Amino acid sequence: MALRDIMISGFDEGVMVATIVRWHVKSFDTVQEGQVLAEVMAGQTTVTVSSPWAGRILVTHGREAEQVKVHQPLVLMDVEERVPARDTVYQSSRVHGPPSFATQFDRPR
Repeated sequence: MALRDIMISGFDEGVMVATIVRWHVKSFDTVQEGQVLAEVMAGQTTVTVSSPWAGRILVTHGREAEQVKVHQPLVLMDVEERVPARDTVYQSSRVHGPPSFATQFDRPR
């Protein structure tokens, strides 16, 4: 597992603060990739913040109707790291097998 922050973004460059309109999750909820976490608004623009990963919500920063800084963490998640299979990692060197210690570090310069 790995900790990941989800930031508030999606607003114009000059926007510095946004208001949390509605939370769709709470701490310790399990969420799926793409699930809506919150709605935030700056000016007349409302943005839906979705989860880029599947995992567990550890911390939600701010309450509904509270102003929060844009480009700051909105949610802290614990996500499952996906480790590629060995064949996927070495796919480009499949003909010769995985690189050895010697081929990685003792190449002619």
